[in-house]
Amino acid sequence: MAEAEKLVFKARRREKTGKGIARKLRREKRLPAVLYGPNIEPIPLDMDTKGVLKVLRKAADEVRIWDLELEGEEPHKVIIRDVQIHPISREPLHVDFYEVTYGQLLRLEVPIRIVGESVGVKRGGILEVLMDSVEIECYPKDLIEEIVVDISSLEEEDAIFVRDLPVGDEIKILEDPDQPVAVVSAPAVAETEEGEEEEEAEEAAAEESAE
Repeated sequence: MAEAEKLVFKARRREKTGKGIARKLRREKRLPAVLYGPNIEPIPLDMDTKGVLKVLRKAADEVRIWDLELEGEEPHKVIIRDVQIHPISREPLHVDFYEVTYGQLLRLEVPIRIVGESVGVKRGGILEVLMDSVEIECYPKDLIEEIVVDISSLEEEDAIFVRDLPVGDEIKILEDPDQPVAVVSAPAVAETEEGEEEEEAEEAAAEESAE
């Protein structure tokens, strides 16, 4: 994202917690949140819902380090750990912020983005994407927003595994290296033809036995 579009979260500390307080905040168009991390005690927050929505709508899918500005304090460097969404209105109900400490390892989920069209798919195969994100461990300075996987060279029955994901040595993927990420299945037409051939063979055998 361009520096000119710098987006920050703004919040204030709140003394009271609980479901009743959270509901009261939402009626006032405020959003309950929490800031926590390895070096701080959890801090209950409340935020302007409209301001949070403005940021999330522009960059909800980005994995990045944000500035979280608390009233009267220095900004905290954070990542978004979780956003609880209302199942009907789709508006946020609660946000979890995790404070980042430079020099300390960070664990988080990053999305996998599939690009290209595989050779196998061009021949009629079917692409199955089995993983859309992986958990990684890295230092904050090495944080990546996504892992881009080019599947152009995949033939029928080929697969991309976790061990094949293109990341640098500074990124450790915390998943089973043998877990498939994307698979190109054989063309459905070929499967149908095989099925028809088997049926025809069975019918011919039945006719011969009837004779």
